[in-house]
Amino acid sequence: MIFIIYAIVIFVATLLGSFVGLGGGVIIKPVLDVINVHTLMEISFFSSCGVFAMSLTSTTRYIIKKVPIKPSIVLLIASGSICGGILGNYLFNLALTSAKETEIVMGIQSAILCAFLVCVIIFVSGNFKTYEIKNPVIILLSGLILGTTAAFLGVGGGPINVAFLTLLFSFSMKDSAVYSVAIIFFSQLSNIITTFINTGFKGFDLKMLIVIIPCAVIGGLLGSKLNRKCNENIIKVTFIIAVSLVAMLSLYNSVTAFI
Repeated sequence: MIFIIYAIVIFVATLLGSFVGLGGGVIIKPVLDVINVHTLMEISFFSSCGVFAMSLTSTTRYIIKKVPIKPSIVLLIASGSICGGILGNYLFNLALTSAKETEIVMGIQSAILCAFLVCVIIFVSGNFKTYEIKNPVIILLSGLILGTTAAFLGVGGGPINVAFLTLLFSFSMKDSAVYSVAIIFFSQLSNIITTFINTGFKGFDLKMLIVIIPCAVIGGLLGSKLNRKCNENIIKVTFIIAVSLVAMLSLYNSVTAFI
């Protein structure tokens, strides 16, 4: 039964993740927290694996279809994200070892995620000024921030990526989704490698990957296809609805964890 539930969660999350740039982890992590079958560290690992498989599939499809992407922006943010992924993973492990109960860490993660998502919704729904940043140092630092946040929270960071990309480079929601998925690929790769170095995946329920990876690949393929076919307005509305639901779920997880 748990395989079926995980399959549905991963498929829906990665479909939306690739479609509107959510990444998938921002849905996978809170939902698996509610299901509460595996440990917090396992859930973060499953989320990273699903998001990585989705981002690899989607990015490959974008390259094959020759979707226009500025390599300089992707590589600079990705470089920062890789370093941020290592830092965020370190902070996550530090929080786990320092906290008396893992529920406290989950509550902190959920509260921070909820706050970020509310800010994302306000930004995307409003009419804020955007920029066209070209300074490589600022671009690199933005990647570092995004990577650290995504790794610590155990999510791909998709919604936050989309908001940052729109703000810093004046991208449309549609283009931001493409860049977000490409950046997530690098940040989650570093996160998985770091987890392996620290734990060797010892004690992880690796048989769940039999379901997680195929569902993430299928979701990534369908989502990237939808991204190219749908217009800007549909992507924006879908994004706001999905992020709003995840924000409410994160708030619920935070409250129940502290209670």
